[in-house]
Amino acid sequence: MGIVYLIGAGPGDAGLITVKGAEKLKECDAVVYDHLACVELLSTIRPDCKKIYVGKQAGHHSFQQGEINQILVECAQTCATVVRLKGGDPFVFGRGSEEIEALRQYNIPYAVIPGVTSACAVPESAGIPVTHRGVSRSFHVITGHTNTLSGEPVCNYRNLAESEGTLVFLMGLSHLQDIADGLMQAGKSPDTPAAVIADGTTDRQHTVRAPLGRIAQRVYESKLPSPAVIVVGATAAMQDVFLAEHIPKVGLTATQPLQTKLACGFARLGMRTEPVCTMQVRPTDSLYILDNELTRLGQYDWVVFTSQNTVRIFFEEMRKTQTDIRCLGSLHFAVLGSGTAAALRARGIRADFVPSHYTVAALATELTPVVGRSGQRVLLPRAVQGSPQLAAALRRTGVSCTEIPIYNVCGCPAAGAQHLDELDYLVFVSASGVRTFFAQMEQLGQQLPPHLHIACIGEVTRTALVQEHRNADIVAAENSVEGLLRAVGQYNINQINQHGGMQHDTHEKTACK
Repeated sequence: MGIVYLIGAGPGDAGLITVKGAEKLKECDAVVYDHLACVELLSTIRPDCKKIYVGKQAGHHSFQQGEINQILVECAQTCATVVRLKGGDPFVFGRGSEEIEALRQYNIPYAVIPGVTSACAVPESAGIPVTHRGVSRSFHVITGHTNTLSGEPVCNYRNLAESEGTLVFLMGLSHLQDIADGLMQAGKSPDTPAAVIADGTTDRQHTVRAPLGRIAQRVYESKLPSPAVIVVGATAAMQDVFLAEHIPKVGLTATQPLQTKLACGFARLGMRTEPVCTMQVRPTDSLYILDNELTRLGQYDWVVFTSQNTVRIFFEEMRKTQTDIRCLGSLHFAVLGSGTAAALRARGIRADFVPSHYTVAALATELTPVVGRSGQRVLLPRAVQGSPQLAAALRRTGVSCTEIPIYNVCGCPAAGAQHLDELDYLVFVSASGVRTFFAQMEQLGQQLPPHLHIACIGEVTRTALVQEHRNADIVAAENSVEGLLRAVGQYNINQINQHGGMQHDTHEKTACK
């Protein structure tokens, strides 16, 4: 019998989960998560951890609560540590008590790790305090579900209308007009300040402000998405109380897994991210050549991997062709960087060679003396856009090098491509990403805003930017995600020290007057 941890994931930003909650999430054997739990957090769990989605959205309930309870019981019976990951706090309209009651029926041990509730955090992220001396001495958190199953109102609008405190409604976006009407019919002035914050604490956050009598129409016109928090009261008219400093926003050009990793890293730095160009890795028609070489791996001395994608595709083809893993026993492996080494290590193989600097030039310079004697054979699977430098260097020493372009990198516009003017930074992690992004820009007829600071991961990527007639403001000295994060973080600190931060328009629409 295992133990179940009910963990609050926080209001949306992956960085707002508690330290205790984040640590327990990394250790679990199974995680049962819902729609409001930040999916970026799932990148931190073990690869072998079982992931079960039980999300609920308005009108799209994947599971009834009784089914979720049963899933928790079944997981606890087969897994040592189970995490029930819930958005916000498990007990603020999170039905955590019902899940505990189900666990108790089966004598399953449990523990609760509270989370940051969106009822306070989301208004704060929009610069709205739920209490303020001389303005509001209390706040009230109310479910946005306006009616019970029998049709009776959930809340007493008269009591709420007479309250002098701030009213915070959760899960009420689809009932906003009913809530506003109920409050006004109970005596609340139509001029009462109100605000609706969508996707609070995330890089997609948007706020609409208007008097209570017009807030529903303003939100409808703005097409705000769910989830959203509704705030009614005098403090809703207060703007930017906590937002003295602009929160930098970073545009990402990378594959989806790398975007997730970067988003988590930038969140730790207090920065928001927005996907701008999502890179997609597509296998080429040359995979049959790799399949043929897999049948005679014993003829090779080295296999060189220059990216995590080459590692993944190489071993996927081994599985598809049912190649015996024992044929790798006599091979040596070289990799370009720490990430590629980790990808290889995850498959039970330690890299024999890693260059001192994570560039193709360094790999060519340092690997050649190690491999470079006549008669050695090297297998080099790579991207179509990969540099020919390594293969050329090896061949000059008499080494037989078989290059196979096994994948192609292409890109498609993400949501942030239409909002480049809202960004402070634009990040590139590969030369192919640079070329793909600017080809996309040309196709869309877009130009980079002059205020945008460009960051890249190493000299090869910087050279690609120069070829596109762009200068890199930030070049990571270490060709890795962590090196890039450190470089951007330090640059941003320098900007704050020199100029008092980056001044930018906030993503807010105001209609209070």
